[in-house]
Amino acid sequence: MGEIILIIFGVYLLFQIVVGYRRGFLKSLLMLVAWILTFAIAFYGADEVKPFVIKYFPQIQGNILSDHITYVIAFIITTIIVRLIFSVILHFLNKVNDLPGIGFVNKAAGGLLGFTKGVLVIAFLLFFVSMMPLVGMTDTYNQIMSSDEKVAYMIQNNPFEEILNYSKLNNI
Repeated sequence: MGEIILIIFGVYLLFQIVVGYRRGFLKSLLMLVAWILTFAIAFYGADEVKPFVIKYFPQIQGNILSDHITYVIAFIITTIIVRLIFSVILHFLNKVNDLPGIGFVNKAAGGLLGFTKGVLVIAFLLFFVSMMPLVGMTDTYNQIMSSDEKVAYMIQNNPFEEILNYSKLNNI
C-alpha cells in the first residue's frame, strides 16, 4: 500500500509540474492568487449577499440550520460571481505569457511553482492523515504508518505539524 501512495504522490507532483510549466509562472501565480482572493472575498462577502438570498428564498429563515444553509448558499453564489470576474481578468492578463522575452524562464519558474504547490497539497493531505487518531481512525492510521517507512517518515515530519508544534512551544 505504501508504494501505491508514493506512486500517486509522484504522479500528482509530475502533473503539477507539467501544468505549471504549460501555464507559466505568471499565469500560475495569478491563478493561485485569484483562488485565494476568491475564497477570502466569498468568506467575508457572503454576509452581504445573505439578505438577498433570504429575500428570494423566504421559506429558509427562522432557525439555526436555515441560517447556516442561507450562509452556504450566499457563499456559493459569491464564490461563483467572484470566480467569473477573476476568470475574465485572467483571460486578458494571459496575453503577458506571449511576450517574446519571457518564454522559457517563465515556463521553468511555472514548473517550480507547480512543484511547490504539489508539495504543499501533499503535505496538507499528510497532515490530515496524522490527525486520524484524534478522530477515532486509529486502525486506518496504523495501517498507513506500517505500510511503508517513507510514508511514515513523511507523515511524522510534516511541515504543517512542525509549524503547529513550533507555535505551540513558543506561544504564538
